[in-house]
Amino acid sequence: MNVKILVSQAHPAAHALAQALSMTNGALDESRVGIAACLYDAPLRMADPGEFLNLPWFGHQATKPVYPASVVKLFFLDALASFREQGHLAEHEEDDRAAEQMMAISSNEATVYLVGRLTGADDGAPLQGEALEEWCAARHRVQQWFQSQNRSEFAGINVLHGTYEDSPYGRAKQIRNGKNGNLLTPLSAAALMHDIARGARARSDWMMGLMNREFQRHSNDADPAGDQVLGFLVEGLPRDVMTWSKAGHTSWTRHDLVYGETPDGKSFVLCVMCDGEWSATDKSFLPNFAQLFYRHAFQA
Repeated sequence: MNVKILVSQAHPAAHALAQALSMTNGALDESRVGIAACLYDAPLRMADPGEFLNLPWFGHQATKPVYPASVVKLFFLDALASFREQGHLAEHEEDDRAAEQMMAISSNEATVYLVGRLTGADDGAPLQGEALEEWCAARHRVQQWFQSQNRSEFAGINVLHGTYEDSPYGRAKQIRNGKNGNLLTPLSAAALMHDIARGARARSDWMMGLMNREFQRHSNDADPAGDQVLGFLVEGLPRDVMTWSKAGHTSWTRHDLVYGETPDGKSFVLCVMCDGEWSATDKSFLPNFAQLFYRHAFQA
């Protein structure tokens, strides 16, 4: 993949990475972290600067595919918006309800439902032979749609299956055998967020509304189901920074993808993906990173 990455030790994200890693006392090293970040002089919602790759963005292992956990839900939302806009999927209020829950509280049930709607290949009992082959072929519909866009930002990604509390079952487990797991890169996630915020994807305003994270920002220590603030990047940002995000974590990953607008009229896209058991259980690295990133980018 031929993608030009700005790698500068003077970039706010580079400073934040070095300092946030030092605060882990060796529990996390840079090989376990992927980053893609871009800074803007104006809110993306009001001033379109063009495509992500044409801007001076920063990357650290930004093109390394990793299991994305629930960050992949933004890609399914994007596909839903586009399939509806193009008339490939009939409008249904149940899809809206699922989309809202998928983004607001990261509902796995809603995601599995929407994957079935998008592909026509619902979860169910195991299949054999030609029936399984046909089901697997249909399940690749969203993946093929992203591939058809021929964008280098999306190289190396897999958008193939829903997310589950413990494990997929039946035919959903069958398709996961081998190399059929979801994969995203920090670059792919940051570039998609960038395009949605600047209005370059179908129904961008609708998707932005579903990603608004303000309703979950709170000052107490509560950790409600589906919270995507505590332990993630948004927690470390000043309260007067408006945020739109999609976080994700499993027993071996912790990620966050954020678009933010500052009080003085600037904005940023930031994706940080961490893997390893320590990252999965730790709730300090991502908030610390965000706090340091913001300090170096906007308060220096």
